[in-house]
Amino acid sequence: MSDLQSKLGGGLNRIQDSLQQGKQKLHTAQEMNQYKRVIQENSEKRAEIIQKLGEAVYKKVRSGEYEDADLITITQDVIKLDQLVYRAEVELEKLQKKSIHNLSCPSCNTPILPGDKFCGACGSKVEEAKGEENVEKAPCPTCEEHVPVHATFCGCCGNVLAG
Repeated sequence: MSDLQSKLGGGLNRIQDSLQQGKQKLHTAQEMNQYKRVIQENSEKRAEIIQKLGEAVYKKVRSGEYEDADLITITQDVIKLDQLVYRAEVELEKLQKKSIHNLSCPSCNTPILPGDKFCGACGSKVEEAKGEENVEKAPCPTCEEHVPVHATFCGCCGNVLAG
């Protein structure tokens, strides 16, 4: 009987050791996950701050408040990207206006078809959108994007326009 008890005791000791090791591994894994979460959260906050810093420096370089040859070169690259994004947004907006699915009544937002003169839901008169093709435009002095002559701000770069 004592041989059986010693075998059971030895088996129980091994099980207890295994459980203890498992608990330790679980505890270590939980601690590692906590540190990983802290690293991720603070890295995201850091990236947001760096982005804000970059935007502030970018605005100062664009406005001429701050002059540095390297930053001016980088800023010119960003200006080109701003122009590409702006032009793509303008073209996207034009396509959305042409799309049958995006036409809606200005009064009740019910979908309407091209050529409809009145809304089928509320009866409001629907006017065709007037194109900007006939609007006189001039280049923005900052980004050179063509904007309406009477605009106060550039639609691409946001700078105040003279006149």
